[in-house]
Amino acid sequence: MSFDADGGLCILLVEDNPGDAKLFDHHLRSSGSGSFPPASVTHVESLTEAAERLMTDTYDIVLLDLGLPDSSGLSTLDRYNDMIAEADRHDPVPVIVLTGLRDDTVAVEAIERGAQDYLVKDNVDENILNRTIRYALERHAQQQELRRQNERLERFASVVSHDLRNPLSVAKGRLEMVTDDHAAVIERNLERMESIIDDVLTLAREGRSVEETEPVDLAVLINNCWENVETASATLLTPIDRPIIADRSRCRQLLENLIRNSVEHGGESTQITLGALETGFYFEDDGEGIPEDMREDIFEAGYTTNRDGTGFGLNIVQEIAEAHGWDLQATAGTDGGARFEFTGVTFAE
Repeated sequence: MSFDADGGLCILLVEDNPGDAKLFDHHLRSSGSGSFPPASVTHVESLTEAAERLMTDTYDIVLLDLGLPDSSGLSTLDRYNDMIAEADRHDPVPVIVLTGLRDDTVAVEAIERGAQDYLVKDNVDENILNRTIRYALERHAQQQELRRQNERLERFASVVSHDLRNPLSVAKGRLEMVTDDHAAVIERNLERMESIIDDVLTLAREGRSVEETEPVDLAVLINNCWENVETASATLLTPIDRPIIADRSRCRQLLENLIRNSVEHGGESTQITLGALETGFYFEDDGEGIPEDMREDIFEAGYTTNRDGTGFGLNIVQEIAEAHGWDLQATAGTDGGARFEFTGVTFAE
């Protein structure tokens, strides 16, 4: 993001300490230069006043003290986030939190709760403040652009899905009128088209970064998935009892795709195992396995060795893993089958 030095910045300073407020105001107003624009600073002393200002005025960034008369600690940030949500702002105002205490744990948690940065007031000078605001605005602009791209992708996927499903439904409805030997071929290809639509829609949605996570018991989840997938006479072992931190819905999609892949390629009576690793978990079967020279190709969109497959299943698995920040590797299973190892996973306490 580039700054317009002539345009200036509108900053809302939420600080109840007069001395700190005066110091921040001085740093901000004396910063006009070619690399950092002059700032217009509005100073309020409480969250209530900040809420009123945010409802009526437009600001580029908020500097928020965590210790205020009507709120303290991280609950101040939570209340600020609630205010922004209630204001129904399409483009939320980025926030930098201010505190008088150095606490790395609080700093990390503040960032996780949506703050762009965390400043200890005694360590702030003009240069540090300018640099922090610049980086915060750049990160916020990147986040908002990513959000808009995701929204456009979602709209595109939904339109494509809708526009393809309608003629597909008509074709399947007319299929019963076809009585010759071509009917089976037509039906198989229509079903494959429907599977491709489902997978493309999933791929468009699952690649987004994960925002909401919770403890997930993989053993319980895969047993639920087992009921939703055609598993023929395959069997399941789950030597894993340590919950992970993840998006439950996406983990379900990941496991269901892996189960389908094993049954399709490992055989109807394959044995599937979901087990624990020191830094994650693995999924393997006892089927034919994956040739070493194909273990990277299998994750490419559209790659398949099954004429009825869509080639998107393992690509979706990879997208979900990357969205969580996990590393994924295909290797040989214990009994020679396919094995997928997920590492860099966060475990629940």
